Amino acid sequence: MNLLRSLLFIGAASAVVIPSPRDTLGFVAPAPGDIKILNVTAIGSGCPAGHAFVNVDATGTIFDVAFDEYIVSAGPGSSVSDSRKNCRISINLQFPSGYQFSVIETRFTGYASLSEGQTGTCRAGYTFSGDSTQEVVFQKNIAAPYEDNYNMIAGVGIESYSRCGGTTAILNVNSEIRITPISTPYRGTMTVRNPYKVTLVWRRC
Repeated sequence: MNLLRSLLFIGAASAVVIPSPRDTLGFVAPAPGDIKILNVTAIGSGCPAGHAFVNVDATGTIFDVAFDEYIVSAGPGSSVSDSRKNCRISINLQFPSGYQFSVIETRFTGYASLSEGQTGTCRAGYTFSGDSTQEVVFQKNIAAPYEDNYNMIAGVGIESYSRCGGTTAILNVNSEIRITPISTPYRGTMTVRNPYKVTLVWRRC
C-alpha cells in the first residue's frame, strides 16, 4: 500500500437525534421512533459515485457515510483539483407535524501532513433545501509544519431552523478540505476520517 492509500481511512458521518421528551436546551422533541431518515445522498469530488458508502440503521435515525477518496495533496506534481475536495451530504428527514430542527454541533476529524509554508483548511456548512441563504459555517485552519490528527468541534448553535408547516426537510451538510498554496517544494496531504458527527436539536413550531 503506498503512502497516499495508507493515509486513506474510513470516514463516517452520524446524525444524532437528541432524545425526547426534552432536548438539552429544554425544548420538547419528537419521540425518536417518530423521526426517520428517508434517504441520504452524497455528491462531490471527495465522495464521487462509487466512493461514498451510505448506511442507514434499522431505526432510520442514524446514518453513516464511509469515504475512500476524501484526500487532498499539494506540492510537486499536484494540480488545483488535487489540492481541494468537497462533499455534500443531503439528509432527507421525516418527522411529526409541528416540529422543526437545527444543527447544534458538528465534529469533523482527519489527518494532516503539512510542509513549511502550507496551510490546511477544513470547512463545514449547513443549509436547508429551499433556504440556502441561511447557511451556518464553521472553519478551521491548520498551519505548517504539522503532522498529526486534527479535530474541529463546532458548537454551530441554533441560528437556522427548518421551516415550520411540513413533515419533511432536507438538511445539506457541505464539507471541504484544501491545502494552500498548491506549489510548494515539499508534499502535503490532508484527509477526512471518522468520526464526522452531526447533532440535531428540536423544538415545537
